[in-house]
Amino acid sequence: MYTRKEMIRVAKLYYEKALTQQEIAKLENISRPTVSRILDAALQEGIVTFSINYPLESVDELEDELKSRFGLRKAFVVPVIIPEESFILADVGKALGEYLHDLVSDGDTIGVSWGTSLTYAAKHLKATKRNNVKVVQLNGSVSTTSFSTGAINILDQFAKAFYSQAYALAVPTIVDSSEIATAILRDSGVSEIISLGRQANIAVFGIGYTSHQSVLNLAGYFKQNEYDKLIEQGAVGDICSRYFKVDGTLCDDTLNERTIGLQLDELKQKEHSIAIACGEEKVQATLGALRGGYVNTLFTDEMTAKALIHEHESAKAAEVQQK
Repeated sequence: MYTRKEMIRVAKLYYEKALTQQEIAKLENISRPTVSRILDAALQEGIVTFSINYPLESVDELEDELKSRFGLRKAFVVPVIIPEESFILADVGKALGEYLHDLVSDGDTIGVSWGTSLTYAAKHLKATKRNNVKVVQLNGSVSTTSFSTGAINILDQFAKAFYSQAYALAVPTIVDSSEIATAILRDSGVSEIISLGRQANIAVFGIGYTSHQSVLNLAGYFKQNEYDKLIEQGAVGDICSRYFKVDGTLCDDTLNERTIGLQLDELKQKEHSIAIACGEEKVQATLGALRGGYVNTLFTDEMTAKALIHEHESAKAAEVQQK
């Protein structure tokens, strides 16, 4: 309807020269409503974009409570400005991206998992020139359905941000039997990636929660009724595709033997074991991850942090009553 030249000209007059719409209408010999429509078109076409820049500061009292209750090395609690999932994840992802910008040094090896939360963190990574940094996948990434896990995109974004080499674990994360898993792990290429993941001094991962809408379930890793059985066994969440209960213990040894990637106990050895978890539906999963000692650095939002602290205190009170 409008030419690109028209949209650029009107946008520059309005946003850069700061003329009013009425002044532009008079200058261009068009109506003021037409100016408004041209500006809308420029926005739709991506000629005009907006960016809201603001500092992200942790909610100190919640940060301190999380650190003291769970023995965390670091906690970052993002204030909730707009209580909608996408806005919250974007802010927590941005905070994690800024933290990694300062944390990563020459020679570091960064292990990354995949999932919705980590997608937001990957989007907000800053280009950070470092020497001899490696980025490696911590768990298998090949989906068994057309559903995309986004794993390779996350790995690539991390590698590009730190000007580093990426190492993909291009196998399914869960296979049909322990025998198949053992055979895959014997492959020299797979074995090398797993070994590199163990060597990583920084691990960055999301905390998944048991839901039929989880990435792992949608990606086709579970047969009919298998996921229901997992929930019945007490699984509350997963890290790197390995499921655990609310007390932090592994949920299903057989499933764990069929899973390809870093073991949960190996996360305890990391200098920086960094988790991102947002949403009150993830409270039980996050609590289990913290009780298991798999996390020493947590990035979350204030609503999740409050619910997590409340759940922790309620559980402690219940234990006292049982005694």
